[in-house]
Amino acid sequence: MAVKGAHITPNIEIKPSLFEVLAADSLNSTFYPAIKRIVDVTTAKPTVFGGLVRYYDEFYLVFNSLVQGYYLKQYGGSLAEVFYGLTRQSLRNKTFATKDRNLSFAVLVLVPYAVRKLEKACASWKEDYENAKHVSAHRKLIFRLLPYVQACYESVKLIHYVSYLANVTKNHSPSLRILGLGLSYLSEEEESWSFKDILQGKVRVGTMMSAVLLRWLELSAFFLQFIEWWQTEANVGDLSKLPIPEAPEPDSNAKKYANVCPICLQKHIIPTAVSVSGYVYCYRCIATYLQTESRCPVTKYPATINDLIGIFTGDDV
Repeated sequence: MAVKGAHITPNIEIKPSLFEVLAADSLNSTFYPAIKRIVDVTTAKPTVFGGLVRYYDEFYLVFNSLVQGYYLKQYGGSLAEVFYGLTRQSLRNKTFATKDRNLSFAVLVLVPYAVRKLEKACASWKEDYENAKHVSAHRKLIFRLLPYVQACYESVKLIHYVSYLANVTKNHSPSLRILGLGLSYLSEEEESWSFKDILQGKVRVGTMMSAVLLRWLELSAFFLQFIEWWQTEANVGDLSKLPIPEAPEPDSNAKKYANVCPICLQKHIIPTAVSVSGYVYCYRCIATYLQTESRCPVTKYPATINDLIGIFTGDDV
């Protein structure tokens, strides 16, 4: 009887716990800000890597497409889901067809990209509206409705979590419910080999590289979670305890534009510094310039109105 029971047990369908599916969702949402943090640290010289920062959304779209497309095709789930030993399958026939894979790819890659672009556009429209610039009526309607739409979506997600926990539904998220998919445990069919097999040519290079990529991405997931923890404000700590760095040496431009605005070459009127470069301009000069160029006139570092800092001197009193 025990032998027969051993053969029957693997066929029993065990639903992943809510904590496992939430962990996968949390890891999936960590990739974008964590990689952006790495890019921001790496691109300390905007003159060399400024384009990577400026077009980060497009860079991440390509990266995410390659990674998620590979994992959906090879393992039937996203990187985060496979990392936690989960895979996707249709609730109707327990398979993961090409149609399911294509729709999952769109939800995992294309939809988040479009949502981020919409959020940034709404933030820009709202800023223009608050600065008394002309904003069309439909754009004002969009950026005013967006927070309510996001709140409704989060509420629907919470309802799905509770329903999944209570075994009312087999989907823990609205996106999976729309696709008619659910999560199940990934079967352990991992191919292994030794160095002897590699030297004897028994292992294909493509198979070996695929496994190496998988391990690298899985280890990177831990590192990305650490990066995401690092960037949270709750863990920044008291900055006053950090050593104060020495002031940088003035360059030729600093001496050239000493006590004058680099744009109008006159004495500063309402002196205003650009935080990304440190150069001081007249407020009217730099505010007008940034509306069209979006970069520091001297250093060419990417900058916006939000990077301006007013300087108060004795003449301002």
